[in-house]
Amino acid sequence: MKALPRFLHGIYRIAVRIFLSTSCDFCVWKEEELPAGPKIFVSNHFSSSDAHFVTTLMKDPLHMVIGPGFNVRFIRPYLKWTQQIPANTKETRAMVVSRARDYLEAGDSVYIFPEGRLNTGTEMLEFRKGAARIYLETGCPVIPVGLIAPMRRMHVKKKNITGHAMTVVSKNYYANIGKAMTFEEERILALTDRQKAEEIITEKIKEKVQFLIDDIKENRFWS
Repeated sequence: MKALPRFLHGIYRIAVRIFLSTSCDFCVWKEEELPAGPKIFVSNHFSSSDAHFVTTLMKDPLHMVIGPGFNVRFIRPYLKWTQQIPANTKETRAMVVSRARDYLEAGDSVYIFPEGRLNTGTEMLEFRKGAARIYLETGCPVIPVGLIAPMRRMHVKKKNITGHAMTVVSKNYYANIGKAMTFEEERILALTDRQKAEEIITEKIKEKVQFLIDDIKENRFWS
């Protein structure tokens, strides 16, 4: 990541960390320490707060795949300056994998929400195959992340500065970071049946994210 995007992203991360430390019960667990080098972070997506809060989970130079945010006029310049990955149109979505590959090959990390839009907070939507395609292009490890908040802490804001309804989280937010995942058998399978390999990888990632969410509910602190 270039100097200006790194600086702007660093300042923003500091601001988010300050907000979380002063305003939220924000808990993070890890199955293991994150490996060095470029990584593909993948998580569920239940609130508009996710895209902000998850930037504090790692120190990596981070390029997030973002859809609606690129439609907001006053947010779009910041997203471009910090080299986030647009996915708000058919044309930009077609470029997501190649842009992610370029950033990963440069040594940075990528964050993607494969559901593509917000789920209900109680059940995940179908995972799209973007993360699997990025993995098959690069071989970079996938880091699954389970995100959750109590339903009573989720609020829909219909009137806000973005011009569209947003589901935001207050007071409680939890993240569970899983072990790095690689899919060597699927990379071999992709040589002859890429579609099947993408399907298997996508399902394995979704199952792991669900496990991490359930682990918070059943075994971790829950208030």
